[in-house]
Amino acid sequence: MKPLVPLSVQFFLLTFATGLLAAPQIKPLFDKTTKLEADTTVLTGEALITRIGDRVRDRHAREKQFKAYDHFLSFYWEERTLGIEIIDRVARGGKDITVNITARTELDGPNFRCFFRGINTVAEYHHNGIAKPVGDKQYTITLRHNPSEDRALRMGDRMEFELSPFLADPRNGRTAYYGTAFLYIIGSGIVPWRGEGERLESIPLPGSALLGGGTTLPFQYSNEPAHRFKQMAGNISPASAQPFVLGRRLHHTDFGDGRHSEQPNPSYSAQAGKLGPQYVARSCIACHVNNGRALPPEIRSPMHQSVIKLAPKDGLGSALQPQSVKSPPEATAILAGWEIINAKYADGTPYTLRKPRYAFDGAQPRQFSVRLTPQLVGLGLLEAIPESVILARVDVEDDDGDGISGRPQIVPDPETGQRRLGRFGHKAGQAHLRHQVAVALNSDMGVSTAVLPKPDGSAEAETPELADLDLRQLTRYISTLGVSARRNLEDPGALRGEKLFSSASCDKCHARRVRTSAFHPLAELRSQVIEPFTDLLLHDLGPGLADTLGEHAASGAEWRTAPLWSIGLTDGVSDGEAYLHDGRARSLAEAILWHGGEAKVSRELFRGMPADDRAALVRFLKSL
Repeated sequence: MKPLVPLSVQFFLLTFATGLLAAPQIKPLFDKTTKLEADTTVLTGEALITRIGDRVRDRHAREKQFKAYDHFLSFYWEERTLGIEIIDRVARGGKDITVNITARTELDGPNFRCFFRGINTVAEYHHNGIAKPVGDKQYTITLRHNPSEDRALRMGDRMEFELSPFLADPRNGRTAYYGTAFLYIIGSGIVPWRGEGERLESIPLPGSALLGGGTTLPFQYSNEPAHRFKQMAGNISPASAQPFVLGRRLHHTDFGDGRHSEQPNPSYSAQAGKLGPQYVARSCIACHVNNGRALPPEIRSPMHQSVIKLAPKDGLGSALQPQSVKSPPEATAILAGWEIINAKYADGTPYTLRKPRYAFDGAQPRQFSVRLTPQLVGLGLLEAIPESVILARVDVEDDDGDGISGRPQIVPDPETGQRRLGRFGHKAGQAHLRHQVAVALNSDMGVSTAVLPKPDGSAEAETPELADLDLRQLTRYISTLGVSARRNLEDPGALRGEKLFSSASCDKCHARRVRTSAFHPLAELRSQVIEPFTDLLLHDLGPGLADTLGEHAASGAEWRTAPLWSIGLTDGVSDGEAYLHDGRARSLAEAILWHGGEAKVSRELFRGMPADDRAALVRFLKSL
């Protein structure tokens, strides 16, 4: 049954579907008038020029025994990012490559190592050179020789490199650091890599692994599964490197007392005292633990990592805020227990599903929707998908007869009032990542911004507490988190599961491949071929997943298709598995078995598969 939709929305959707709607009705986020940051790759008559950002590291990429490569060190936002420019003249018939380094503080003989060797140690390179100072905080080194093969540089040479920035006189913290292990292909540019053979010699990842396009991260060999969703995009621009770490600091800051979640980092006193008065959590990272999915609490425990969306008529604002700085909180939502549902696969194998039951201590909302925090990676790329690409998949009346009738969520821009295409949140309630971040600050922490100056539930605006520069840095941080590469690339089970995923029509909604806009302002997000496995449209998933509250035009049964990239890393990042909007599914199989409505046919195809096929399909999802 189709969800009930207001007449005004029906008219919009019908006119869109028949091609009668004028283009200005939906204002695109980015177009040819958008101001673009400088490209990170430029081909001139003399050279291929590649520019990339970097940050300091504690240890080396392949040192799994230390577990100290992907984590962030103290004072990571102070003087500890760099810009690297590679001027590759070999790409244009020349004989050398110049590497220029721009630092944020004076360096003491930055060490540039390249052409991986890995014989005596896993951090050994054939070439070890010292970059020479050429200006204020600028250094350079030129390469003319491939020492791994004792010959001149050639097109296609694999030049892995690592920069060690030794800080001459930092304001705080230590002086000696390592850098990221990048793989540069002479004549082509920076590429994500994986290790091959006993020494894990770096080779480019194939296109099938690049779920996030150029933002895709290399395979991880440092044994730090919890840190996988915290990394800079693999192609991060020099312009984004410092805003990334400044935004990260905000992400980890307690807006009550200014404390940083990672000790012994100092408090951010300028952000203290902004919390509340009502709130869900004290910091972004408190809910988005490790930037991954949250897990449901224990039974009879408060739900402090969930957003409880509310109906305006309940008078409690847009979301329940169970904690307070001074006065008693509005109410507390409690996981009262689980309703257990017993069922069987077509072959007779039993399985159980669980459905959450909630209780409220305090105000009793009549309508509500529980939303656990989702993973944060890839959001900038989702923002960069052109509206035309998303709208091309709309099939409101199921004209093709496949049972799938995805439709767009149209939302007002909170800053301009323009009609935008929603794409963020479980019901696509926000169009712009900046707005999604501002909503979270406002309703989850009680922190006002220029986007939303009114505290949640209040009619009176206040002076924005978070400066717009801070909001931009926090948004850029989330925008430029790297997407993990697909794994198990030659695994027969995963490859068979990929075919089963398609034959079960899962890809009708979890759409696979798309190219991002050429007009996104951030260079690392522009014109990327990505595989997010979502169409970003609303779909009716049936009464089993429905709640009592809609959002904008979405009914309680409609949900935006969730992206699947990086889903296979959930257990390591979140220290457990919980899927769907409220975390009821304890496994990916359970998540599939909850799909109804438009996805009922796909669910039943999965239920009807032999056990080996079901396992293969899940194995494919785990490889993403």
